[in-house]
Amino acid sequence: MLDKVERLADCYTSLCSFYTDIREEPLIAGRFLVYSGPTVLLLMEGKEIYRASQFINLEELEQTINKYQEL
Repeated sequence: MLDKVERLADCYTSLCSFYTDIREEPLIAGRFLVYSGPTVLLLMEGKEIYRASQFINLEELEQTINKYQEL
């Protein structure tokens, strides 16, 4: 799943993305209330606009990115 999300993120030059292992970074997991993986969070201006865990719908993620990119 990571490869698919990374490929999608690479299509959007204005999108900053990163990967972290919540077992190695418990402070990040706590800050964003991530309890299981994989989890994808999309933030805009510090506010969460999309969250998906385990079964990530890439079409829905892409639609959300496109929606907010137009703003």
